[in-house]
Amino acid sequence: MNISQLRVEALRALIGNLKTKEFADRHNLNPAYLSQLLNGHRSLGDKAAKNLEDKIGLTGGTLLMPVRSAQDGVSPGTAPGPMLINPFRRAPIQGVAQLKNDGLWDEQAPATGWVDVPTSDPTVYALRIKGDALAPAIRNGWIIWCEPRHALVPGEYVLVTQKNGEKMIKELLYANADEVSLMSVSGAFSRMTVPQSDIESIHYVGGIVPPSQIQS
Repeated sequence: MNISQLRVEALRALIGNLKTKEFADRHNLNPAYLSQLLNGHRSLGDKAAKNLEDKIGLTGGTLLMPVRSAQDGVSPGTAPGPMLINPFRRAPIQGVAQLKNDGLWDEQAPATGWVDVPTSDPTVYALRIKGDALAPAIRNGWIIWCEPRHALVPGEYVLVTQKNGEKMIKELLYANADEVSLMSVSGAFSRMTVPQSDIESIHYVGGIVPPSQIQS
């Protein structure tokens, strides 16, 4: 299997059970062009792979991954391993978070709909952000999705729920058995350290999408 074919298989995994036209319309792609790629009538080269990543909103290198594998010494004809991409899943929007200036929120108003996000976590969920307290990182009306089963990554965003009921979105600096160190997303507030005994849960924030991606 050559590089272009590996990329096509990765693309098929992303499309999943969706119809080609439905997937194309969702990501502003040309359905005919997408069909040609899937049928092998067009080669999925470096430039085409990069353009697809940008339009679909994938992490840079997702469709280029087969190239790296080949360059790392995978012999021609060797059966490829599992694709290093996540299928899209439906992340239900659990509510609208009305933010305060320190990243906390006072209420979570009811909300409907969902966003399709690239994750393997079956417990994924989403929240719609109200207010500009976290701008420009997270703007008013935009959606964050959270992956409760994802490992925590220092330097990335997390949703922290404390045992007193307070919730906040922060950048994770570190977490150990005793405490969790957090930094304000907006930079307007200083670093804070919270004892593990005060924390109910910490969920990894998988990404941020614009309101145009909301489905209902």
